[in-house]
Amino acid sequence: MDTGTLSRRVTALREECARLGRELVEGGHRLSEDEAFALAGELQGLVNAAEGATAVAGAWGARFELTLMGTERVHPLGFMDQMSGTQMSLATGVTEGLATRKVSLGAALGGCFPRLLDLLLGGEVPAASAHKVIDACAGLDVEACERVDGALAPRLAGMDPARVTGEARRVASRVAADQVAAQVARTRKGRRVEVCPGEDGLTEWLAALPTATSSAMWTAVEALAGDYRALDDALSLPESRADALTDLVLRNVTVSAQVTLGVPVVTDRPAPEPVAGTRFRVEWDDDDTLVDATTGEFVRYGDLDPQSREELSWLEEPADDPSDHAVLQAEVTPGYAVSGTQLPGLGWVEPATLANLLKLLPVEVARAVLEAGSGTLSSLTTAAYRPPRAVSDFVETRDGTCRMWGCTRPAARCDLDHVRPWPGGSTSPGNLAALCRRHHRLKQQGRWRPILAPDGTVTWHGPDGATRTTEPAHRLSG
Repeated sequence: MDTGTLSRRVTALREECARLGRELVEGGHRLSEDEAFALAGELQGLVNAAEGATAVAGAWGARFELTLMGTERVHPLGFMDQMSGTQMSLATGVTEGLATRKVSLGAALGGCFPRLLDLLLGGEVPAASAHKVIDACAGLDVEACERVDGALAPRLAGMDPARVTGEARRVASRVAADQVAAQVARTRKGRRVEVCPGEDGLTEWLAALPTATSSAMWTAVEALAGDYRALDDALSLPESRADALTDLVLRNVTVSAQVTLGVPVVTDRPAPEPVAGTRFRVEWDDDDTLVDATTGEFVRYGDLDPQSREELSWLEEPADDPSDHAVLQAEVTPGYAVSGTQLPGLGWVEPATLANLLKLLPVEVARAVLEAGSGTLSSLTTAAYRPPRAVSDFVETRDGTCRMWGCTRPAARCDLDHVRPWPGGSTSPGNLAALCRRHHRLKQQGRWRPILAPDGTVTWHGPDGATRTTEPAHRLSG
C-alpha cells in the first residue's frame, strides 16, 4: 500500500468537496427545498464514509506500541496503545477525547463488528450510530459482539437513530445476559461528576450516576424548581432547575474558592511607552510578599527601597532605573481584582461575575504578576535538577494546564519537564513546562518534540513536519 498514492487521493477528495461546497455557496439559491435537503443527505453519506476511513486509519496506527526502552511492538488490529489518542489528536487537530473515540471506533469495528464497519465505510450509517452499538456492547467478548453485529447490522441503516442504543442493548442482553449483568456491576464503580467550560460566564456539568439515584435527584430538582417558579413567574424552566440544583448542592455546605488573576506590572526588563489612559496605580501593603528573581527568596514590599516600591506602583509604566527585584507573585486581597479571569477547567469569568464571586464566597486570590511589555511572567533559575518551590509555582501559574495539545489536566497535578534535558537545559521557567505523567511519557518517546518560546508558547513538532501550538494560561492579550 503506497502512502503517497493514498495521500494524493485524499487530497483530490478534499479539493472536490471544496469545489462542491463553493458551488453550493454561489448557486445553492437555485435549489428547491426538497433538492437542498436531498443533497445534504447524500453529502452526509460522504461524511459517514470519511469518518469510517478515518477511524480505520487511526486503528492501524494504534497497533504500534513504542516502549520507553525504544523497542516497538506491533499488535493485531483492535489493540490500542495508551498514547494512540494523543497521537490521533495531534494528527487530526481534534480534542484528545474525540480523537480517542475515533481510534476506539476503528479498533472495535475492525476487530468485532465487520458488518457494521462495512455499513459505515459505505456511508449507510453515521459514526454516531456505530458508537452507540459499540458502547452498548461494552464488556462483551468477541464472540458476543459478532453475534450482536450479525443480528443488528441488517436493520441498522433504516433504524431510527434514537432507538439504536436501546435496540443494541436488547440484542446484547439476549445473546450474552451474564456478560451484560457483569458490565452493569462494573459501570456502577465508574460514577462520576465532571465540569468543563461553557459559554462565557457559564460552566457545563456532566454527571454519570446510578439510575435510581439520578431519578431521586431529578425529582427533588423539579419539585424545588416548581416552588421557585411559583414565587417568580419571570423564571424560565431551565433557569429554575439550575437555581434549584445549585441550592440543593450548596445547602448546609461551607464553600471557598481560589483564583489566580493575571495582573501586568513592570519588572526588571524595560517596558514600552504606556498608551495614554492605560496607567493605573496598584496599592501594595508593606506586608505583601514578593519573590526575588535572583535568589528565589521571599521579601516584603515594605523592605524594598523607595525607588523599587515606586516602580512597582504603576502598571504600564517603564522602569527608568530597573529594580533588582523581579516580581513573581504576591498575595492580595479581593479588592484588588481588576479584570476577569480564566478559571482552569471551568471557563472565563468576566469582571462583573468575578466581583459577585468575591462578595458571595470566601475567595483566596493570588496575583500572577506579568511584565507590562511582553505579558510574560518573570524568570527564575537554579542549578539543581529539581526546581525550588518558587520556580514550580511560577511555571504552574504560567502554564495553567498540561502543555500537550488538547490536555486540560491542571498544571499543579503535572510533572515539570525539562524541555531540553538537564543538565544541558537549565532548571528555569524558560526550560520547564507542565506535562501530565501520560504526556510526559509521550514526549520521552521522541516522536513529538516541544519547543518552549520565551513568552511561554509551546510548539510541538511531529515526525512528518506537522506542528501544534499551545498557549500559556497567563499572558497579556494583544
